Amino acid sequence: MADRSEIEREMEKKLEQGQSTVDNMKEKMEEMGDEVSDETKDAIHAAERNLEKGKAKLHELKEASDEEFEELWADTKKVWHNVSDEVEAG
Repeated sequence: MADRSEIEREMEKKLEQGQSTVDNMKEKMEEMGDEVSDETKDAIHAAERNLEKGKAKLHELKEASDEEFEELWADTKKVWHNVSDEVEAG
């Protein structure tokens, strides 16, 4: 298993990538104006909610003691990897 600081750095990196992707999607959406489908708008809002959850979880992990970190990471790991895969897929 990666150490705590490595996990935190990787989470920060993925969250930054995710924010960049969402920002790009929002720019394209603004350019398209009224042509944007409701599905696209919903997908962007869902992505923003997931990013906020990820940021909250990262904050929680950073504030946790070492013992708490291990427990939180074990609970978070599967969900985090799914979010990470979504970010990479754009």
